[in-house]
Amino acid sequence: MRPNRLLVQAYIFRGARLWLLTRAAIAGVFLLAGTDPLRLPTSVVATLIGLTVAVCFLDTYRHREGVFLGNVGVGSLMLAAIFVTPALIGELTLRLLAATL
Repeated sequence: MRPNRLLVQAYIFRGARLWLLTRAAIAGVFLLAGTDPLRLPTSVVATLIGLTVAVCFLDTYRHREGVFLGNVGVGSLMLAAIFVTPALIGELTLRLLAATL
């Protein structure tokens, strides 16, 4: 069963917003540590993407949307795929931007 297009857009937007907030917080930590936040190792980027997905799930839990998502046929694996999409696109964009600078 495919979820509604508007539902997917809303959760992708939420994932993008939370990725930006998570990335900005981590970038601030790396700047305070004296490290370039655009040139992070792949393991740190993978951890950052995992942290973003965890924050998205916590936000979904905070909004108490579990029953709603279950009723429209969105499982946790599909929701994780929806949340990981903007984080992957954002990190790939940052990698390309860092490579050109």
